[in-house]
Formats: sequence, structure tokens, C-alpha cells
Amino acid sequence: MNDDDRERADRAEAVHRQLIEALEAISEGFTLYDAEDRLVAFNRRFRDDCSGVPQMVRVGMCFEDMIRSVAEQGVILTGERSIEEWVAWRLAQRRDPGPPFKLERGDGRRLMISERRTRNGGIVAIYTDITELEEQRECLEAQMRLTEEARHQLTEALESIAEGFAIFDAEDRLVLYNSRFKEHFVTPVDVVEPGLRFEDLLRAVVARGTIPREYASGEQYVTERLAQHREPVGPYQFTRSDGVCVQISEHRTRDGDYVAVYSDITELERHRHRLEELVTERTAELQSTTEALRRSQDDLRRARDQAERASQAKGEFLANMSHEIRTPMNGVIGVAELLERTTLNEQQAEYVALIQKSADTLLGLINNILDFSKIEAGRLELEATPFPLRDTLSDTLQTLSLHAADKGLELAVHIPPEVPDRVLGDPVRLRQVVVNLVGNAIKFTERGEVVVDLRLVARETGRIRLGVEIRDTGIGIPVAKRHRIFEAFGQADSSTTRQSGGTGLGLSIAAQLVEMMGGHIEVREGLDGRGSRFVFEIDLEVLEDGAAMSPPGLKGIDVLVVDDNATNRRILDEILAGWGMHPVCVESGREALAALARAEQAGECFPLALLDMMMPHMDGLALAARIRAHPSHAAMPILMLSSGGRSGDVTRRRRLGIARLLLKPLKQSELLDAIGEALGDTGAAKRSSESVAPATVTPRRVLLVEDGRINQQVACDLLRQRGHAVVLAENGRQAVDTVAREAFDVVLMDIHMPVMDGLEAARAIRGAGYRLPIVAMTASATREDREHCLAAGMDDFVSKPFRAAELYAAVERSEGVKETGQEVVGGVTSDALISAAVPGGVEAAPEAGQLPCLDWAGALKALDGNHEMLVEMVEMFRHEGPRLMAEIDTALAAGEVRALRRAAHTLKGSAQVVGGLAAGEAARRLEALAKTGELARAVSAREALARRLDELMPALEATCRDEGD
Repeated sequence: MNDDDRERADRAEAVHRQLIEALEAISEGFTLYDAEDRLVAFNRRFRDDCSGVPQMVRVGMCFEDMIRSVAEQGVILTGERSIEEWVAWRLAQRRDPGPPFKLERGDGRRLMISERRTRNGGIVAIYTDITELEEQRECLEAQMRLTEEARHQLTEALESIAEGFAIFDAEDRLVLYNSRFKEHFVTPVDVVEPGLRFEDLLRAVVARGTIPREYASGEQYVTERLAQHREPVGPYQFTRSDGVCVQISEHRTRDGDYVAVYSDITELERHRHRLEELVTERTAELQSTTEALRRSQDDLRRARDQAERASQAKGEFLANMSHEIRTPMNGVIGVAELLERTTLNEQQAEYVALIQKSADTLLGLINNILDFSKIEAGRLELEATPFPLRDTLSDTLQTLSLHAADKGLELAVHIPPEVPDRVLGDPVRLRQVVVNLVGNAIKFTERGEVVVDLRLVARETGRIRLGVEIRDTGIGIPVAKRHRIFEAFGQADSSTTRQSGGTGLGLSIAAQLVEMMGGHIEVREGLDGRGSRFVFEIDLEVLEDGAAMSPPGLKGIDVLVVDDNATNRRILDEILAGWGMHPVCVESGREALAALARAEQAGECFPLALLDMMMPHMDGLALAARIRAHPSHAAMPILMLSSGGRSGDVTRRRRLGIARLLLKPLKQSELLDAIGEALGDTGAAKRSSESVAPATVTPRRVLLVEDGRINQQVACDLLRQRGHAVVLAENGRQAVDTVAREAFDVVLMDIHMPVMDGLEAARAIRGAGYRLPIVAMTASATREDREHCLAAGMDDFVSKPFRAAELYAAVERSEGVKETGQEVVGGVTSDALISAAVPGGVEAAPEAGQLPCLDWAGALKALDGNHEMLVEMVEMFRHEGPRLMAEIDTALAAGEVRALRRAAHTLKGSAQVVGGLAAGEAARRLEALAKTGELARAVSAREALARRLDELMPALEATCRDEGD
């Protein structure tokens, strides 16, 4: 090869490289086939992105081989053609290339292929990925279809309205109008067409001589109408020459277009003129009666004053009547209780029981009459108090469970997980409604069940609408009589032969309370035509975002649930599943044993079992004995569920290793604690959603002013465990002196103390100029007592018996007092302090007999699960209780009401700390009588308190012994 040949070869090589680089630089795929359809050249874009079979693409490859391969592998979609038909079609196109065509790949990508023959018979092909362009085209077509459809709908809508409608563009040319505009509102119909200028339309009106009557000339009409049209300021109207009155509303759009709506108001104008005539006539008549109305105002005012005085007299009469009836009734009850303690024969004991039952019924009637009179007089106000919804309803129903169990009824409550727990409302009145309705259901149900079913009706920010249904399987209420049962003194059965007593006030009061809570109560037929359903809805504020508890550590744990009642099984299944557990629910002991056998065959076992105490054929204790007899399940923790306090043989339960006995209807917090304890999860047993980790708490120096030894010990231990320093003062005088000597972050002040009470001490501290926070520790919840605390200079309060979380919150949120017209401590204003008071007093309190003798779980929860502290408090109470009773007897004998009130107050707080709810309530009644100076009634109250203590002491001893075992 000579130099010229070499130079030409180099130039050809350079041109080839440039051609290859150019092909690689383009965004389309490129191929070149020779006349025999073999691949000569291609770029990476074709091989990697367009071919779909990059492993096959190589120089010398036959075109037919490639298209057959992509068709067989589904890389290219062949549509309705078979593979052979598609290959033949593609080869035919190849032989005679035409315009560009499209192919769709199996992965959804779309290609545009353009092929051309070269001079030597080869084929050049360009592959363009048009997937995005096709999607944009389809989207645009869909939008155009939607636009056309919307335009069609708009046109139909415009044609359907009675008004004339027209749009003029920014150049004042008619763009869109309906037939009503053309045929009714424009006199020269023939000139109306798209593109017509507004001014030309006006001049056509003038030319036809149909200008409105208000204008003197056509030019004036055109000029003023154009000005109104181009600068619209509001609707205006005119009357055409044919008498039609037209109102026009125009406005300009953002694009400068004009939208006009024409309304025929001829009839409206006629009516307006007629109304004006009537108004003129009526004005004359009213003027003639105005003087008579003025003269009657004084009469109406006098009648109103008389009605108010009558209403006040009615309330005072009912209050006085209540007091006058209660005084002899307490004597009757006291004497009956004393008589009951004497030696009586069987007939005499029945008479005494009848006296006590009748007296209790009469007291209930008096309470209902007082509530009814308060509602009628508009004096009953709802409170706004934070409370746990689930525990409140469970506690309320547990007070009724004994009555239900005596009749052999199942009492249950169902609260779905989505219902929030921490709410703000009036728990006392909600309990009153539930007690009325559930008590009524129990009264009229002889067999079956009574169920309280809640549902979340609606939820907004910070508020919920709660639906409540109380259903029973009782006798039901006829449709014709359902409207009467909510009337005062109305009853479904008012005959002289009716079997159930009552005044008919309870349901009337419940209905009015529900209306005050924003709802309405109604009665419906029961499920499957049996019994009745009382349904109502109320509004509550939500204090937290979460709904039901979602405890850690329980997820995935299997649990065996045995209960013969389907409602209870459904409720337990929902609760346990909501906690992440896997419940297996069966209805009998036989099915439970079968479930255990199946688990054993599968090599598994249940970590926990929940057994109902009362079941047919095989009760809970018998089933527990069968389970304990089986080696594989002998160590399984068992929780027993009981209705109405039917606890069975305590010794047998202890022998069978029953971890805990729970009262139905179940309280979810107690169930969670029991499961945590049974499974050895102390964190679950001691959970407290309101407590703060001690590591995050700033230690405070606290002055505790309290004369009761047990309350002293509880408060000191709880606060010191939290890391706070506590200094103790036993009366108000010591507190004043201590504050003068030492610096404190907060003062916890009891109200009732010897030497100087809490109110006087607070006034003395404030009078000396000290502004440190003072937190009242009070068992009273009335608005009046809270106002007294504020007036004395106190900033916050803790209700006694206090819970650990509440005590911590009061101490740790106290940051001082801000002068803003209200006293504020930690975000709590004086208004909020007063509004937190709940209805109290002697009449609103629950009967001691309705409260359990001992609430050990509640006392343990109040001490943040500290079992050792509670046992220590019980030991102190066993010595402190008799001493305080001796002080009560001494005060009664001497007629010293202050000493009596103080001793009863201290005993009340001490009993409540150890869970003695019935004894605490009895002490509270004695304290209230001492406060009003009713020493005669205090004697019987003292006897009732002694009986409650006699019940409490052995219960505490037995519980401590059981817990120790």
C-alpha cells in the first residue's frame, strides 16, 4: 500500500469513527441492514433500550430471527395476530417501507419506527421511544373529552335555568348565551349571535324602539347602559317598554370577560308593591295597638316577677320538704339499723328489712324530686371535669352488678377501641343517667342480659359525639306507651295492678340531663323483638388523641377465654385483640378442654386463661380444677371472672392458684393490671399514663400540712420516692411559722386541722406577703368549697384520697402565681379550679351500701402500684381507726361539733387511702352532719360508720394475708 492509499484509508477510518460517534450521540435507536437483511451497524440506544433483546443484537444477525424472537418472548405485543401472522406482516412492511408506524412493547413502552431503503438495497431504521409523547397525547385527549363533556353539561345547565345568561369577552363580543337570554330578555331576537358586540346589541334595541321607560332618549340609554356594563357595581333593574321588569347582575372575570345574569322580576315587583300597601295598612293598625301593648307591659312584668317568686318558693319548699322528711327518715333508718342488731325472730327480721327497704326507696324518691325541681327551675348546671370514660362507666355498672346477679342477669359494657378514654364532661350526671337507665332495665328484666353499648358517632378536633345504647331482654314497652315514659311521673304501666313500683321521675330526669349534654333520648324495640333499647347521644371534649389503651408486651400472646355469654365473649375478644393478643373464645368448659387439647397436640400451650365463674354444666372453679389436673397446663395463670360478687370458695380458689378474681362488668384498667401481674409484667401492672419519668422531674421542696397520720405517711412516701424534699407540719399554725422560717417551692395544705385550719393558714401566709403556690388537699368537690379555697389565696387542689399521678401533677406543675386578673399555677386558672367542682353534698353522694367494702385494686393504683406502701398503710389504719373512733365518741358525748367534724374528716381520708370506700363514705356523712350541727342524726351515722369499719377490718386482714401468700 502506497502513501496515498494509506492516507485515504486513514481518512475513511476517521470518517467511520465520526459516523459511529454521531450515531451513538443521537437519542434514537439506529440500525443498518444490508440487502440480505443482515445487521451491518447499530448504536447502543437500539441495542440496550429499543431492541428488548440486547443479548441477541450483533453484527450479521438476521432481521427475521430478531423479530421472531421478540414476538415469541413477548417483548413486542402482537395484538390479535398470531406470532406467525405478525412476523409475516412485519416482513411485508420491511420489503416495502412506508410511513412511520408504532409498536407497543410488553413492558408498556411504545416505539415509533421509521424505515428507508438505501441505494444498494439495504434498510436504515430509526427507533424513537414515544412512550411519554403517547401518554401526553392520551392525557390531552382525555382532558379534551372531559372539557367537551363539561361544556356540554354547562350548556345543558344554562338551558335549564329560568334566568337569561350571557358571557361577553374582553372586547365586548358575545361568546356564550342560553336560549332564555335570546328569546325572553332581548327584544330583537334575530340579531343575537356569537360575536355580536354589546354596543351593537344596545343600538339594535334602540332601532326597534324598545328602550326602557326610564330613559328619555335612545342615546342616553346606550351611554348609561354601556357605563353600567363596563363598570358593574351591583344588581340593577329597569322596566321595558312592554312592562316586563328585568334585573341584571353583572361582574367581570379575571380575564376581563363580562358575565351577565338576567332575571324576570315582574311578579316580584307586583308582590312588592302589594306588600308595601299591606305594610302601610298594618302600620296604621300597629300604631293603634302600640299604646295598648305599652299599657300591658307593666302587667306582664308583674306576672313575670310573680312567676319567678313562685318558682323560687317551689324550690325552697322542696328543699325544706327534703330536709324535714330526711330528719325523721334518718331516725327511722337509724332505729331500724339498731333494731336489726338486736335478737329478732324470722318474722321480726322481715319487718325490719321491709322498713329499711321502704326508707331507702323514699330517700331515692326525695333525691329524684330535688333533681327534678332543680332542672325545672333552671338551677342545675353541668360541670366540666376530666374523667376516664371506661373506668367511670365500669365503676358505675359494678355498683349495679349485685342487683343484676341476684336476678340471674348478665350485665356487660362494650366500649370500642376507637372511643377516646380521657374526656371532659360531667361524670356525675353521666353516671346518673346510666344508673337510671340500667337500673330500670334490670328492674323490668327477669332473664337474659343488660348491655351498655357505646359507639363513636362523629369526631372533630377536640370533640366527639358519643352514642350510648342500653338494651335488655325484658318485657319491653308497647309502642303506644313509649312517648309517656319520659314524662314526669309518667309510666308505661300506670294501672293499679302493675308489678313494678317507682314514681316515673327517673327517666324524665335522665331525658332532661341528656338534652343538657347536647343529645336526645329515645326508646326502641329490642333486638329480635325482645326487650327494649334506650338510645341517646351526647357531646364530650377529648383530652387526648389516643382511644383505648395499647399496652406494650402483650402483642402476640395467646389467651383462652371461657364464658357462656356471647356478649361477654365478643367484648373480651375485642378488648384483648385491641391489645395485640390472640384470644380464643369458647362458651363452655368442655370446649375449653378441647381447645387446650388441640393446642397440646400442636406442641403449644396457652400462656393465660380467663374463666367465667358461673357457667352451666361445668363452672369456672370446676374447669380450673380440670386444667390444674393436667401436667401440661398446671402452671398456666388463670384469671376468674365473677358477676355480682360471687367469688366462690376463697380457700378453693387459693388452692387452685387463681391469680386474681375480677368483677363483671370488667373494668379494662383492672383487667390490664391483672393480665400484667399474671404474666409477670410489672410494667403493665404499674402503668400510669399521667406520670412522668423521675429522671425528667425537677426536685421540689414541699411543705406538707396534714394532721392525719396515714395521709402524712402516704404523701411523704410518694413525694420522696419521686425525689422531692418534704417538710411536715401538723396544723395551720405550724405551717405559717415554717413558711416564715424556710423557703419552699410549694405548700400542700389540708383544709380541716386542729389549732388553725387550712383556709385560715392560707390567708395568713398570703397576708404576710408570701406568693409561693398553695395546693389545697380536700375531699370536698363542691363549687362553694372550691371558691372558699380561692378566696383564701390557694392556687390549685388535689382531691382526697389522692392518686399518685394527681399528687405529682399538682406539685410539679406549680410554678408561681401570675397577676393576670386570675390566679394561675401551671396553666390552671381560678375559673378552671371552680369549674372542676362536681355536684356534692349529702344528697348527691352515693349510698354507702352501693359502694364496695374494699377496693384493693383502686387503692393500689392510687399508690402507683406500690404494694409494700399499701400494706404499711393498712397496718397504720388498723391502729389509727380505733383511735379516731374513740375521738368521735368523745366529741359526740361532749357535743363538740368541730372536734367531731375533724375526727370524721381524718377517718374518712384514712379509710379511702386503704380502699375502704364504704367506710370512707360513712365517715363523710358523719362529717357532713357535724358541719351542719345535726348531732341528733350524727348518732345513727356513727353507728353506720362503726358497722362499715367492722366489715372493713377483717376484709383488710384477709386481703393482706392472701396477698402475702
